[in-house]
Amino acid sequence: MTDTQPDVLSPRDEARLELSFQAKKLAEEAAALVPVEIDPKPGSLITEAKELLGLAEELLKAAVVAERERGLSPERARELTSRPHWNEAVLAWSKDGRRNRSGVPGSDLAKSLDEWASGENPGTANPVTGGLDATRFPGSAQYEAYQRDRVADLYKALTEALEERGETWRALNELTEEDLGEGEGTAGVDHPVNVRVVAACRNLAATYRDLSTADPIFAHEYQQQAATFQSTADRFATEGPFG
Repeated sequence: MTDTQPDVLSPRDEARLELSFQAKKLAEEAAALVPVEIDPKPGSLITEAKELLGLAEELLKAAVVAERERGLSPERARELTSRPHWNEAVLAWSKDGRRNRSGVPGSDLAKSLDEWASGENPGTANPVTGGLDATRFPGSAQYEAYQRDRVADLYKALTEALEERGETWRALNELTEEDLGEGEGTAGVDHPVNVRVVAACRNLAATYRDLSTADPIFAHEYQQQAATFQSTADRFATEGPFG
């Protein structure tokens, strides 16, 4: 891991850094509640505690994603958290490029977390960077760059497909039954907006299927999304926008 190559961190490293980043945020906010304020505003302590719960939820999401990046099965993640699924968290992470969300490159974030963690644990050298793949396996940078480049076009296609889906949904929400013209069928299946919705959903289904094969770490979530969008496309193709 070098200053000149901040983007070659593996998704595993990025996910672990995201977890560390969220843990730091929670720790700092929790520490602010330790001092006893004289005559605080009524309800403020509860409000602050609720905010901590929100941060803890983000920490848990980051932990699940980090474990999934390391190969933990979706079933085991559900068992450990007593939650029905974590698809939303995993898909959001994937949509963000499988990179930390601090707003800075992974290598820079790792260094800042090193400084913070060293202050909390005096005498510990490189408590964050020391455990990363990029440090433990310094020759992996080229491989990780290749792995990202290999699926870059698919993730770009996913971003574009999601944007198209959002645009078609906005157009769909503005559509009324009065907008249906003659020759478009009573269900409106041939209306341009409906045709566009069907195409957008089919495109997303195909893209997620391709991703499940090309980048199989999240194949479970990708396949479920593919099935969902294929089902949606089929429904609109047969029932129209008001079916």
